[in-house]
Amino acid sequence: MPSASRGEYTVHYTVKIVLRKLIAGGLALAAAAAITLFIKENLDVKDPETALPSIQITTEGVLLSPEMVFRAGYEWNFFTSTEINTPVWTTEDILSRTYPVDVPSRAKLEIGFSLKADTLRVSRSEEGDLSAFVTLADAYPNILIAPAEAGQYLYKIEAGFGRRGSIIYYLLLNVKEAVAPVAPA
Repeated sequence: MPSASRGEYTVHYTVKIVLRKLIAGGLALAAAAAITLFIKENLDVKDPETALPSIQITTEGVLLSPEMVFRAGYEWNFFTSTEINTPVWTTEDILSRTYPVDVPSRAKLEIGFSLKADTLRVSRSEEGDLSAFVTLADAYPNILIAPAEAGQYLYKIEAGFGRRGSIIYYLLLNVKEAVAPVAPA
């Protein structure tokens, strides 16, 4: 109850009133967060491609264009549903959707994602048989070193994001022979 003292009103809060206000504020905040998550979930489910983390590959400090990396499939878990898009691709299909990236031999490529990947497995096929992949050793799991031998190499990049899901990408490298410096005459 407000009490009058010299024409001013003061409000005396009891512990019960303070707790009631804190609980009401906490419930309102929780309701706003739940509504926000519900709206985001519905937008993500309607267009799951926009909810997926993006891949960034840099070589020699230059970021590759997103079109250079082909996202071949994914399985992504939302709060209320799971979106699965894992078509079966032939080698010809993959090659028709993957642009070759010219790199010098032994070039270093760094792989990153907009969301931290829990697991990363990279496999490579040789120029002679682009359908047979060999898993590369993962001494540096987010770094690829291009082969020393010139040729075309297809990489399969499988990224796992824990309970959220996984994504498969393909990258086609066109490894060029290193040019030896010309000795002055």
